[in-house]
Amino acid sequence: MGENGAGKTTLMKILAGVYRPEKGTIYLNGQKVQINSRKRAQELGIAMIFQELSVLPNLDIAGNLFLAREKKKGILLDNKQMEDEARSILEYLGLKLNPKTIVENLSVGERQLVEIARAITSNAKIIVMDEPTSALTQDEQEKLFGVIDKLKKQGTAIIYVSHRMDEIFRIADRITILRDGKKVNTVLTRDVNKKEIISMMIGEKEVVDELSKRKQHSKKFGEPLLEVEKLTGKKINNVSFKVRSGEILGLAGLLGSGRTEILRAICGLDNNISGNIKVDGKKYNIKSLQDALRLGIILVPEDRRNEGIIPGMSVMANLSLTALANIFPNGIIKFKTEHHIASKNIQELNIQPCDPYKLVGKLSGGNQQKVVIGRCLNHNPKILLLDEPTQGIDIGAKAELHALFRTLAEKGMAIIIVSSELPELVSIADNVLVLYEGQVRAFLSGADIEEKKILYYATGGFESESGARGL
Repeated sequence: MGENGAGKTTLMKILAGVYRPEKGTIYLNGQKVQINSRKRAQELGIAMIFQELSVLPNLDIAGNLFLAREKKKGILLDNKQMEDEARSILEYLGLKLNPKTIVENLSVGERQLVEIARAITSNAKIIVMDEPTSALTQDEQEKLFGVIDKLKKQGTAIIYVSHRMDEIFRIADRITILRDGKKVNTVLTRDVNKKEIISMMIGEKEVVDELSKRKQHSKKFGEPLLEVEKLTGKKINNVSFKVRSGEILGLAGLLGSGRTEILRAICGLDNNISGNIKVDGKKYNIKSLQDALRLGIILVPEDRRNEGIIPGMSVMANLSLTALANIFPNGIIKFKTEHHIASKNIQELNIQPCDPYKLVGKLSGGNQQKVVIGRCLNHNPKILLLDEPTQGIDIGAKAELHALFRTLAEKGMAIIIVSSELPELVSIADNVLVLYEGQVRAFLSGADIEEKKILYYATGGFESESGARGL
């Protein structure tokens, strides 16, 4: 464990052969080894599930599971054997997926589970899992934990990187804490509590866990900025709701419930839908991101690596993409203006390292997410759509972003947040819309926003007639 930038992923990538260490020694089964490539790591029985997905979208599931380890019948690929074995491992994981399904047709969460399945099929003795549940629903997380328990009993060693305290205390036997690239301590899980771990992570004696605070639901909201009426599409059916000025509306539901599809429809990414979308009381036909931007609507996407950042460009260039009108008015870039915008974002969002010329692809996942959010805010939106905005972010950065979202709402912005983390929705949302199989199952407000209630409705439970008051 450790904050973003503490060195967790870098350390694991050294073990997996992605990076080479400058110095130091690695011992495996008591023997000194050199790991200078991913292939060498795999030969030694080490597999890593990366935070940024590495599955190949143009291959089917079976092809991904046996990539570089293909089964052959003579000189030809034995597709049937690979499909049969893939089907067995998917069943082992509790996944109802066809091995012939092309990966690009899967959701982010399903792709993450394919990554996990691939590591298991390699028969690795050591499996490194870097934020493996970042895109998984609670039900899928429990399936993963069950698989981890099975692997432990079989003698597999698991190194598990996560910012989610509940996960760590659920599955870990020991916890090693890193801070600023150095080891702080290794402790037995049973001997510590959450506050002690957080204190070691951020170096403070007294830590206030922002996520455990239960906010007061006595806010007064303005007029509706966004109204959605009977929105219907591929994964959503007859969805209606409104978001008022100053309100944070949470969208809850299991993977595939239609949460992301609603956001994509609102901002013009999915056009094959019916229903009405109103902004400031006026109906609009939003057919593209440009249409949405003109109306003051902007989306922080779920898949930051492929849809949020441009890894080969600097932090400054990524942050200024939505402010091109200010820095590129006459065909000449105003570098001073661009640098000023980037420096302001870096300071306000505490982006680390605080170097505007650093390639954004070299930042930790949490700091990449801050860059995406900063760029969206530079557009000065009045309606902010957040799809898993704190995915893979440490608890300190998460508290910072929560405080930012509350401040933006207090200034009159309307915010919709999709999150698979129920404590996050309980902590930050003023109201929560719970979806089940593409339909609204419940509307929760005030003291009714509880993890148990959200999960009950998200898994198919029904709400009483009085619960529909917010629709």
